[in-house]
Amino acid sequence: MAHGEKTFPAKPLLVFVAVAAAIHLAVRLAPHLPWLSPPLVAAALFLYSPVPRYRGRGIPAWAARPDFRKSAATLSLLAAAGAVAFSLFVRLPLPPALAPFRGTVPLSGPLAAHLLFLVALPEEVFFRGYLYDAFEEAGWEPVLPTALLFAAGHLAISPSAFRAFTFFPGLLLGLGRKWSGNVYVPLLAHFLYNLYPSVIGGPS
Repeated sequence: MAHGEKTFPAKPLLVFVAVAAAIHLAVRLAPHLPWLSPPLVAAALFLYSPVPRYRGRGIPAWAARPDFRKSAATLSLLAAAGAVAFSLFVRLPLPPALAPFRGTVPLSGPLAAHLLFLVALPEEVFFRGYLYDAFEEAGWEPVLPTALLFAAGHLAISPSAFRAFTFFPGLLLGLGRKWSGNVYVPLLAHFLYNLYPSVIGGPS
């Protein structure tokens, strides 16, 4: 590909559609199949569907040893920006469908582990690792399209007006990947954002 030339990342987008459809189906089937765990299905698909792209290439650049000083500075900025945005959001006079946080969500060890290992880790590997690379290698600035797909995936898997707002943290997480050069910063920021309903809470 010539410098500056854009191509359409069709295959990664088809993978995204297939993964989102499979997770949506798992969510729909779960009430009828007690042994089926949608979070485990989602985590497995997000983690393993990128494997063919990286087979034979070695460790992806975003998983290599990070620059700790740059990463710490970027994570601190993202954490602060997310905390301010969440604090303002939960206090907006929005209808319940758009502002579901009421009071503090109780936090437990199992919940934190679930948010880290079954939500933040697999989603960041897929969106800020795999899809980010796919858009960048196709000549696109990847922050915006990966944020759009992040929100689209949340809507496709479990449609609700509130889940459209995941576009905005998706932008911050994409900037975290861009500024740090690794997936660890957006992973930890994603985890923190998921903890904010418990740490910060919302109006009662």
